[in-house]
Amino acid sequence: MHADVMSLIVVVPKQLKDAIVDALIGLECISGFNMDTIAGFSRKHSHLNVHEQVQGYRHLIRFEVICDHAHLEELLAVLQPVCEPARARYWITPVIAQGHFTE
Repeated sequence: MHADVMSLIVVVPKQLKDAIVDALIGLECISGFNMDTIAGFSRKHSHLNVHEQVQGYRHLIRFEVICDHAHLEELLAVLQPVCEPARARYWITPVIAQGHFTE
């Protein structure tokens, strides 16, 4: 059994930010998304440039998209060509509850 609503998290290098935004903006199956800059830590320092090796982390962009389970494959298909060259990491979790706070 699966949840009706899912949360997709995608973590990408900074240089993919605009391409991911363009891909997500064009999707009619989602109502919006969140984006934030995060510090990514890894045991694989070969992926870090010299500055990042000194800092110990690299600046990454984290996208979060909530969508109906029925649209998840479409969402992944749109993101794959943009994310695949960078081997971007993603994960999907069920959304147990959601809503808006109103007066």
